[in-house]
Amino acid sequence: MMELLRKLLPQKIKFRLFFSFVLVILIPLFILQLYYYRQTEDLIVNKISEQFGAQLNIMKTDYNDTVKAMFLHLVQLEKEPAVMEALQAGDSVPTDDNARQIREVLEKMRNRNLSQSRFLYMSVADVTGNHYDSFDVPQGERLLDWNAEAIGELANSKESYRWMSADRNDLPVGLSGSAHMLTLTGSLKNQGKLVGVVRIRFDYEAWMKGIAKDFPVQQNYYLADEAGNLLSQTEKMSGMSSEVVRKLLQSPNQELLSYIDERYSMLYNSITLTPQKWQIIGEFPLRFYFGDLKLLERRMVITFLLLTAAFIGLTLFVSSTITRPLHQLKKKMENMVKMRLKTSLPENNYRGEILALAQSFNQMVTDTNGLVHQLKQEERQKEAVRFQMLLAQMKPHFLLNTLNTLKWHAIDREDNVTSEICIQLGKLLETSLNAEVELIHLREEIELINAYLYIQNVRFDHLFDFRYEYEEKLQYVLVPKLSLQPLVENAIVHGFARMNRGGLIVVRIYEQHDAVVVEVQDNGQGLQEAERVRQKRVRKGIGLTNVKERLELLFKKNAELQLIELEDGALVRLRFPLLMSVPYSKGGNLHVETDHR
Repeated sequence: MMELLRKLLPQKIKFRLFFSFVLVILIPLFILQLYYYRQTEDLIVNKISEQFGAQLNIMKTDYNDTVKAMFLHLVQLEKEPAVMEALQAGDSVPTDDNARQIREVLEKMRNRNLSQSRFLYMSVADVTGNHYDSFDVPQGERLLDWNAEAIGELANSKESYRWMSADRNDLPVGLSGSAHMLTLTGSLKNQGKLVGVVRIRFDYEAWMKGIAKDFPVQQNYYLADEAGNLLSQTEKMSGMSSEVVRKLLQSPNQELLSYIDERYSMLYNSITLTPQKWQIIGEFPLRFYFGDLKLLERRMVITFLLLTAAFIGLTLFVSSTITRPLHQLKKKMENMVKMRLKTSLPENNYRGEILALAQSFNQMVTDTNGLVHQLKQEERQKEAVRFQMLLAQMKPHFLLNTLNTLKWHAIDREDNVTSEICIQLGKLLETSLNAEVELIHLREEIELINAYLYIQNVRFDHLFDFRYEYEEKLQYVLVPKLSLQPLVENAIVHGFARMNRGGLIVVRIYEQHDAVVVEVQDNGQGLQEAERVRQKRVRKGIGLTNVKERLELLFKKNAELQLIELEDGALVRLRFPLLMSVPYSKGGNLHVETDHR
């Protein structure tokens, strides 16, 4: 994932600056502003919906109260004795008396529920065809006969009342200009005998326009039936698409639903009416409120684009002040070798961090020149030392050649002891001259000890005996070259200084965890007496100090050298890491540094 991100990131600084600004500042700022804009828009829509929802609830309550009043009037008329007497009298009583009597009852009922009865038109008819209305018919106009049709419909439905939704308006134009009305027809019976019918008509178109006019915020309202057909609307010139109606009809009954038509920037709220399951739909143009917000959104996008363009120019300008010195620095570094480090950056042309970079580069060149000069001097010194070493190598070779001459001279004279001494001394001298090898096998180190012990036994007339204690598997353990010989020499020189016979040296090697332990034990005079004698000597010994320093160089803090006082003699203990190197074949080169693997 990190590798993919690294590949997607620009490589040049100026592009990285631009990418960082856009990713970290511009885009989050744009998203934040857009988020706040959407939140403001949603808040306004919710407030508008809440306010218009309250108006729809008022309309719903008023509508339901009006419908209840219609049914209540029907029930009250059947229980009014004056109405029932007038209907039963029929033609036996003058029509004007019947009309006056029924009109008084209707006026009384209308005044009792004036707020719900403003848009109601009530008519009563007897079975003989006489009509009695709660309203005055304009002069020159007459009502259509409706009682016979109403009686037939009620007889067919076998119900005492019947609702007719979106019934065609047959009232005179002077009374109502609406095309349709909600009609409730009901039968009036006396002891089971039909004496008349009632028709109560609700002019919902006029009602909807009248109640909408009283609201503080004006908007257009629609009335739709449960099939989605528009029954009425407050503004004739407006219209609503069938898709919007279909969306609003998906609302559960008696629940307020809001819908925004993005194409025309319209907010629609709807509420369900009972018992007809109609819907009142409120329409509000959001462009009146959101015109400024849309303008703000456009300005925000334009500002974002202008900021982006400005930053591109600023990025190129700022990056050029950074990349131009870096490019010059790159050229200077490429020409450093050609110019033999005789180059520098002009510090007067830069400021700030670029000046510090130029100063650092110039200082680096100066320091590099100084190091090169120092290395040249050290190289010349090494060459001088090597020359002296080559000269010094002539002396050991001369000594080896001289020993070889003495050996053959002793052999010619059959002096076996002298010839053997020359041979053992040659081994020690040849090993000490081999500077290429630092670690050798244990068995080779033991051969060198044997050579040294042979010479010392001849010197001291077999003053001491010696023995080795180690497992055969440890013969290929790697030990520092000539690290045991100084320990044995220390035991002979300091331990047996005042002995004539009976000296014993034990060389003990064993494995302990991941380390090798080498112990050289003697039965001499001990450490305290040897130290007192050593203090009186003019030439101090360097054997143990040399071994300790070599162990530190080879193994750092993983090796140690200990001197231990014994009841009879002393013990020197070496401890260093276990390194095993078994050769591939006997007879090959057994040195680790020269072993071909």
